[in-house]
Order: sequence, then structure tokens, then C-alpha cells
Amino acid sequence: MADIRYNLSELFQLAFGQNSPVFIPQSINPTQRNGVEFTGVNVKPDEETRCMSWLGTPILFPIKFKKGTYNTFTVDGELEEIRLSDFYLPPATLVDFRRAKNVTKTNVLGDTGTVKEIFGFDDWKVRIKGLCLNEPNSTAYEQLQELLQWEQLSDNINVSGQLFTDKEINSVVIESIEVPQVQGKPNVIPFTINAVSDQILELTIE
Repeated sequence: MADIRYNLSELFQLAFGQNSPVFIPQSINPTQRNGVEFTGVNVKPDEETRCMSWLGTPILFPIKFKKGTYNTFTVDGELEEIRLSDFYLPPATLVDFRRAKNVTKTNVLGDTGTVKEIFGFDDWKVRIKGLCLNEPNSTAYEQLQELLQWEQLSDNINVSGQLFTDKEINSVVIESIEVPQVQGKPNVIPFTINAVSDQILELTIE
């Protein structure tokens, strides 16, 4: 098998202009019981790690689009249901979250400041940035094609991952996707997904 190695810090700088996520470029001995110490990072051994990369290194915050039946439009513009399998986003992925409050401000006559009335919270704005890279079982292009299948859905997507569950986000709707090029890196495909959280509302009719 060909030796596949990437400098993720360099690739993230080229693609997004920022440093890479936490990446541990060596495998962990599965027989080791105590936490393995890296510079600034404490990593649990294999049997305690939820998800592992093909390099044998732990993926600290794996993100999964959950399998299920979803709606999409055909080329004729008709709505149809398709069945998709679980899809783990590439290990080299960063996620940013942002949410605003729905606040109404009223000026106070004869005084300074405003009266704030908080009516609730806006949706979470989710920005997912990652790199599709050649792996032993799939190429960067194949990963992108699978990702585009999810982007083409006319539906909300059920997601799982600690970064999402900590914020009580169970599903998202993809609003846009960007797939730029990295010059001189044909097997490196960066992507940026802009999404919003989606919450199922149940109406009770009495």
C-alpha cells in the first residue's frame, strides 16, 4: 500500500487560512491502559475512544450524518425518498457554532440605555470546514461525491457528535456548500458547509 501522509497544518492554512484541528500523527498502543500524553493533549487508549481514523489515531470529535430515509428532488422536479447510510465527515474537520438571541430593545425616555425583552433564541448557525483526503478505502473525490449526496437533500439531516449534542442540536439543514481548490494539491479537496440547526415542533390541537 502506498505511503499516504499529509501535513494537515499546511493544508488548512492553504485552504482556509487557519491552523488545523488537533491531529495526532502516530498510532496509540491498544494495550496501553493509561492515558497517552501528547503536547497539550491527553488522549485515551483505543478501547476508550469512540472513533478511530484509518491511521489508528483517535478522532476526538467525530461528526456523523445519520442514516435514514430523506427527501430529495429528481431531475424532473418531483419529490422522492432515498435511503442513505451513515456518513462520517472526514477526520480533518472543524466546526464553528454561532447563535443569536431574539431581543427587542425599547428606548427609555429621559434616561440612558434601553429596556431589553428576550423572546427566545435564533437557530444555531453551523459552519463545517474540512478536507477530503485520499485514504486506503476511499479517495478524496469519492468522499466529496458522498458529501454532495447529503447536500442535495431537500430535508433536515439528523446528526450525532458531542459538539452537537452538547448544544442540543439533533438535526441541521444545509444552506450552502463551498468546494474551493488548493493549487498544486490534486488529491486534497477542501469544503465549507453552512448550515442551521433544525428543531422538530409538535403542535397539539385541542
